[in-house]
Amino acid sequence: MCYQLVERYSACRCLYYQHAVDRCAAYGRPGHGIQLRTILVGYACSDHTSHSSGHDYSTYATHYSDSGYHSGSGRSSKSSHGHYR
Repeated sequence: MCYQLVERYSACRCLYYQHAVDRCAAYGRPGHGIQLRTILVGYACSDHTSHSSGHDYSTYATHYSDSGYHSGSGRSSKSSHGHYR
């Protein structure tokens, strides 16, 4: 089965990133589908973090947390990004 990973913001569900299809041997054959997998990242997109959007996403703050991936997560600029220990 072919898969496609889609990353969406946790609170507003706006698209963060859509990955390419991970193809299997049956890709392109009639009737073969692509299974969509969604993971939630961050909190809310820039359009939905402003107070002028008309939506109050602050009620979700206790339900969703930032994974820390690509968010800056408070690390200093001296940290060794890309090096795993």
